[in-house]
Amino acid sequence: MFHRIARPSWLIGLSLLLVCGCGKPPFVPVTGTVTMNGQPLAQCKVGFFPDGEFDPDRSGYGFGITDAQGKYEIQHPQGEKGIYPGSYKITLVLWVDSKGNVLPFDTKPSEVKGGVKNKLPAKYESPSSTPESVVVPSGGTTKDIAVAG
Repeated sequence: MFHRIARPSWLIGLSLLLVCGCGKPPFVPVTGTVTMNGQPLAQCKVGFFPDGEFDPDRSGYGFGITDAQGKYEIQHPQGEKGIYPGSYKITLVLWVDSKGNVLPFDTKPSEVKGGVKNKLPAKYESPSSTPESVVVPSGGTTKDIAVAG
């Protein structure tokens, strides 16, 4: 008798799990190009931060680094390419040393002799002050950013 009841219950539970899924939307691709005064900006750190209430199951931040052509691709901190759909504020940082040399993206500013500064206007450094934002739809998006210097 137990097996006749248990088997259908188990199948119903599995069916609900498959239909409902785990509740998290999939990551979607986000790419773009960053330019400054019309020129590609290489080694720029591009950050996407949730604009509004943070929900760890449906939002999260993402980051990317521009290549020599100023192109970037956002990835989630878990290492997967893309981020969750939603509204984001975009931050930009391009660290240079005291001589104006662009530093590699993985440089720790606190370890650079003579200090570092952001080559870009300060308003781009923080999600609370950046003028850049985007709504990432469920199919992903391309977001090109033109920085006026």
